[in-house]
Amino acid sequence: MQHNRLDKYISLITIGIMMLLFDRCVEPYMPELDENDAVNLLVVEGMITDETGPFGIRLSSTIPVYDYRNILENSRPVNGAEVQIIDDEGNIYLLFEKEPGWYETEEKDLKGMPGNTYTLMVNTPDGKQYQSSPVFMQEGPEIDRVHYQEVSRTHFDLETPYEENWLNILVDSKAQGKDITYFKWDFEETWEFKMPAYVLVNHGWDEGAPPPTWETIDIDEEKKHCWVTESSNSVLIKSTVDNPSNEINSFILQSLGPPHDQLNIKYSILVKQYVISRDLYKYFKRIRESNEETGGIYERTPAQILGNIQCCDADEIALGYFMASSVKTKRIFIHPDEHNVTGGSAYEGCGWTSVRPRYFPSYVYGTYDGGSSIAYSINKYCSDCRVRGTNVAPDFWE
Repeated sequence: MQHNRLDKYISLITIGIMMLLFDRCVEPYMPELDENDAVNLLVVEGMITDETGPFGIRLSSTIPVYDYRNILENSRPVNGAEVQIIDDEGNIYLLFEKEPGWYETEEKDLKGMPGNTYTLMVNTPDGKQYQSSPVFMQEGPEIDRVHYQEVSRTHFDLETPYEENWLNILVDSKAQGKDITYFKWDFEETWEFKMPAYVLVNHGWDEGAPPPTWETIDIDEEKKHCWVTESSNSVLIKSTVDNPSNEINSFILQSLGPPHDQLNIKYSILVKQYVISRDLYKYFKRIRESNEETGGIYERTPAQILGNIQCCDADEIALGYFMASSVKTKRIFIHPDEHNVTGGSAYEGCGWTSVRPRYFPSYVYGTYDGGSSIAYSINKYCSDCRVRGTNVAPDFWE
């Protein structure tokens, strides 16, 4: 029972941090634990690439083993650790704590070198020593193409089927040489959006109040037009093991459809491609399978998913992965006249009223009827695009 409880705990922690943890699987040591004992497992999140920037590592510790209902909310930063990265040429890179649990090098223009091997070393304040397996930074191929394809999906309104147009974002890449290659992708998507100008205004809650009317709302210019950027949150991996041509064709990175508003004005996606080891590929594959093949993360206990972090003390285990990889990038833009996907709105649940809210001292407002009438909202999100994004266009925006 104790082993099963710890197995489940380790698996849930790994799934929760799957997009941050980064070539060999470690044979776990399973200590005997009482369910009332607090188990502070070290969690390492780190990756270095050949892009310019400081090397950075995040260290945290887990919650008690018996309290796995709020894993992400209750992880704690590890402060005061000694952290260094060592390469196979004898270079030592010291990392210093810049904010709780976040460690990075003083040098801001460091680059990882493809062909080098890197090892992470961590000494925690309680005297424990941890070390990653040596990770080799492989030079990967360029991304051949990022493109998109419009597809039709069947949905049901009760029992009535109907068709919707969706847009799949795809990537093509070809491996170098004849060796099997294991790819991993991340992406950042940015889109332009505007606050809805036409909204339903309620004119009172008392009996006899006029019915709601649709009004054109005017709000401050700085609150109307914004851009939002979000990062991928899926495990995007693919190997060429079953492809004789050793290439990846039309791998789906993202699907965009009517519930979302990304495609309403203009959309851009920046794709980042990594080449990873076979063992790291297997690691991410287990995470993906554990996350996607269950109806909920509490419904079953997946197999243990440990990374490449080892403790010098045989009585300790650690979670996470230290990864080194070259990165190739490609960005594309998509305009609304290039597809037939009907966009949705992020503000469909917003409500306005011409009667000042009585029980909400903090409210926001706009005007209508040419500025002669005021409409109130108790939710700033519904009247200020900056709550969701920024009103400053990104430098790369075309």
